[in-house]
Amino acid sequence: MNDDKYSHATYGISGLIAFFTGLSLYEWGFLIGVFASILLGTLTYLLNRREQQKRTRILQQILARSASPETLSDIIIHSPKDV
Repeated sequence: MNDDKYSHATYGISGLIAFFTGLSLYEWGFLIGVFASILLGTLTYLLNRREQQKRTRILQQILARSASPETLSDIIIHSPKDV
């Protein structure tokens, strides 16, 4: 039974190797570009989310300390529109 698992794994790995050796230089460049784009997009999303969470925490701390209407209106007027 174990030999059957190992033979399937061996055939699968050899199939993947055969597929990747059949790629041309242009196709390799394309695949590397796709993976780089996915990586950069994911990192950009994570960085933006972290910065927005920081900004939200800072605004919550400011509002918790001074909740007067004048202070709130000043913060709203001077804050960026995407907050």
